[in-house]
Amino acid sequence: MNRIIADYHMHSRISPDAHDEMRLMCQAAIDKGLKEICVTEHFEYYPKTRDKMCMDPALLDEYDEMLSICQREFEGRLVLRAGIEIGQHYYWPEHAHDILHVKHHYDYVIGSVHKPNKQGKDLGDVPYSAETLDAMCLEYIDGLYQMADKADFDCAGHLDLIKRYAAKSGFTISLLDYKDEVAQVLRRIIERGKGLEINTSGLRQEVGLPMPSLDILKLYRELGGEILTVGSDAHFAKDIAANFDDARRLALSAGFDHLALYHERKPSFYPIA
Repeated sequence: MNRIIADYHMHSRISPDAHDEMRLMCQAAIDKGLKEICVTEHFEYYPKTRDKMCMDPALLDEYDEMLSICQREFEGRLVLRAGIEIGQHYYWPEHAHDILHVKHHYDYVIGSVHKPNKQGKDLGDVPYSAETLDAMCLEYIDGLYQMADKADFDCAGHLDLIKRYAAKSGFTISLLDYKDEVAQVLRRIIERGKGLEINTSGLRQEVGLPMPSLDILKLYRELGGEILTVGSDAHFAKDIAANFDDARRLALSAGFDHLALYHERKPSFYPIA
């Protein structure tokens, strides 16, 4: 069996919501038989109504330093790519360009939407109710389209993330209830030569599903999507490569027989079939 060899979404303690040192993440990846990882620390932008525009950029300097140390320490045992997960960078595209192309160097950039509302509240910090759910889903999809249309990224992260937080409030969401809107997002992603990730973190959480679900992956494939990565979204070293057998089955079921790796923002592919 051609297994998944790379985890392309994880966070070390440099991310404010993560816990383990990058060295521990690297060793865990080796222990689980991975050949390559990309540590993709969080960097969040906020709408112009907020009193600050982004997280502390000093975190990215700390990341660069630790990544360089780990690349030397694990050379020959693990390929360690430079990555970042940027949230809502369509709010401040000029600043995001400076981060991605002037001040830092990345092999891989995840584009995510965590805070689509005008107040800049995280999807996990807003109340979910039967009366507001439809409007929240449409607002989230609008954020996804803005990202797909304007942002500088390589793959879209956890495309139907909103379902994870809705599940905590007892609601079940399928973004394909808004198929036309989601198809617009996917078409724009494809038109721009970008990809999707299979994020396995939902399988460890209350929602019990990968992100995105199989129906969205199939639609992406039907529309001509070709680029797919897999990430555990691990915030602890123990979760690296979690549920990757499930992710492989999901990718194959959606019609993908290869997954992508990235170097200097360019994809290459390896077989999983």
